[in-house]
Amino acid sequence: MRKADQAFTLAEMLVAIAVLALLILLFTRLMNSATTITTLATKHMDADAQARPLLDRMAIDFTRMLRRADVSYYVKTGATTMTGNDLIGFYSAVPGYFPITPSPVSVVAYRINSDVSNLSAYNRLERMGKGLDWNGASTTDAPVVFLPLTIYDVNTWPSVASTSTYDSTDPTKITYEVIGSQVFRFEYYYVEKATGALTAYPGTWTSLSAAKINDVAAIVVAMAVIDPKSQVLLSNSQIATLGANLVDYDSSMGPGQLLAQWQSALDNTTDMPRQAISSIRLYERYFYLSP
Repeated sequence: MRKADQAFTLAEMLVAIAVLALLILLFTRLMNSATTITTLATKHMDADAQARPLLDRMAIDFTRMLRRADVSYYVKTGATTMTGNDLIGFYSAVPGYFPITPSPVSVVAYRINSDVSNLSAYNRLERMGKGLDWNGASTTDAPVVFLPLTIYDVNTWPSVASTSTYDSTDPTKITYEVIGSQVFRFEYYYVEKATGALTAYPGTWTSLSAAKINDVAAIVVAMAVIDPKSQVLLSNSQIATLGANLVDYDSSMGPGQLLAQWQSALDNTTDMPRQAISSIRLYERYFYLSP
């Protein structure tokens, strides 16, 4: 008697196909999850690569800030509370751009550009490093010998007090340059020297010309950064709206609370692509001022 032919039954074939389909589904989900995690990590690294050298540049500028009674500053005070993106301008012993020769003393300023006609700078962090001449030979550039000069005066550097104007229409006279193309929100506050408390601005500061920078132990800078891949998913108006949704620092906030509120605002943003919003990185650094 011949043995029966060995073969899979129909039921066995169906079970094998079902198991294979399940394995493929699980493998696909695993790959998708790994891809998502890798993409998010890459976006975070891109944001970190933008933020770290920028914060290091700020550290140099703040460390070498001229802290003297006869020197002017453009900073947040009780008279100028600065809603939204902040402005800051000060003299610093760092090299700056100058039409003729480099200068070791400069007017340094930071701002988020709001000039909608300048798409290469709009919604991006800019830095001005305007070198000062050492003597009074120049008839067009303000020299160090004429200090004290009010930084925000209309006859010197009016753009320090603006997010959309420039000191000169001549492109060869560089005032601002984009230093953080992915930074769309810029905020700062202070650590008071006398109390060690965090504050939006010291109470003794009553006007721009009477800013007592020596009352401050540190300037705390907070930034929101979006990576290039996520940046292209949002329009300029959406990025501007995101920046406006991130609240200003309030003196009632404790350490870390500003970034916590920013993150909460981002988490509650539902009218923009989630893959872009989830990639936004928030940074905060304390810059302690030299005695």
